[in-house]
Amino acid sequence: MRLGADFTALVDRFPGRLYVAVSGGSDSLALLLMAAAWAQTTDQQITALTVDHRLRRESADEAACVAALCQTLGCDHQTLVWDSPQPQQSAARRARYRLLASAVRADKPAVLLTGHTFDDVVETALIRRRRGVRNAAIAGPTLSAPIPLWPLTNPVTLLRPLIRTPRAALQTWLSAQTISWASDPSNQNLAYERVRVRTFLQRHPRLRDIAQQSVARYQQDRACGDQKLAAALSNVSVTADGLIEVAEADLSPRLLILLARCASGGARDTRASAATAALSTLRAAGQRQTLGGAWLQRTANGLVIGRDPGAEVSLDHAGGYDGRFAIEPGAQLPAAEEMAFLVRHARPEGTAWRETLSARIAHMARCLETPFCNPIEA
Repeated sequence: MRLGADFTALVDRFPGRLYVAVSGGSDSLALLLMAAAWAQTTDQQITALTVDHRLRRESADEAACVAALCQTLGCDHQTLVWDSPQPQQSAARRARYRLLASAVRADKPAVLLTGHTFDDVVETALIRRRRGVRNAAIAGPTLSAPIPLWPLTNPVTLLRPLIRTPRAALQTWLSAQTISWASDPSNQNLAYERVRVRTFLQRHPRLRDIAQQSVARYQQDRACGDQKLAAALSNVSVTADGLIEVAEADLSPRLLILLARCASGGARDTRASAATAALSTLRAAGQRQTLGGAWLQRTANGLVIGRDPGAEVSLDHAGGYDGRFAIEPGAQLPAAEEMAFLVRHARPEGTAWRETLSARIAHMARCLETPFCNPIEA
């Protein structure tokens, strides 16, 4: 039996040092074993990363078990410890990605594999649907994406090879090899919405089957939309001073949301309704407005997008400037008076900086146009 996306086809799209996030649960443990087998046959090196959230007394022992397994498999391992644990899933998720990003930041580029399964996708879809989402956007997470941390000058590629593989298939595969996995009690805590959704699906198998079929169709629909968005991103240009230029023919609310986030260096996407309203409002050349920390200005041919000069800017943890510029000896960033109005107020000091937005946009496009990399299961 073959589970997950084809590792070679997937990883070849994103060259870089390969890391695997491993908690010790069934999903990530199966992913580690698959990645280790692939690495051995291809003579590649992988590093497993385990985040100890310090929310349970057993967590340190579970991390130690993963480390011991990695030694047996011949791959490197690091345990990353959360130094300010909080008992909220959202806070733990943000901390987890910060720790993982810090662990891989020295490698440019870097690729991080995570063990999200088709079950996770279905649960997320139902949660989003309860919150009013009614289009293909409910079918998250995706096969590949930039790591969800901003600002981050050096983007990390997040790959989820198992997002079309059911958890039950992974557990059957592990059991056949007499491999046990850790169970987090929080996965049974009905105080969390995701656990309530999971429990409901377990109790209603017929509804679960219907939900899975629906989400699979949404995955296909979104993949088509992602291909179109990737093509539009490929047409976007960025000037040396960090001004984004996009043609009228490529404009869409979803594209504008991504570009506003790039320009702002912010951590969150703006609402789709706000992006739609902005496109409707900006009709005449020269008109301007803000959106999600970015300035938009209508031109005769489309839009130019820059940083909101009123927002705070700073160095990010990787040494870049606000997720938009990186230090590069010999670079010649234009003087403030030579820069476009929409970006001159958010300029780093000195000239030895290069813009990183064009690389970020290209990285987004590369992730969006990633095929499903079959076979998924055989």
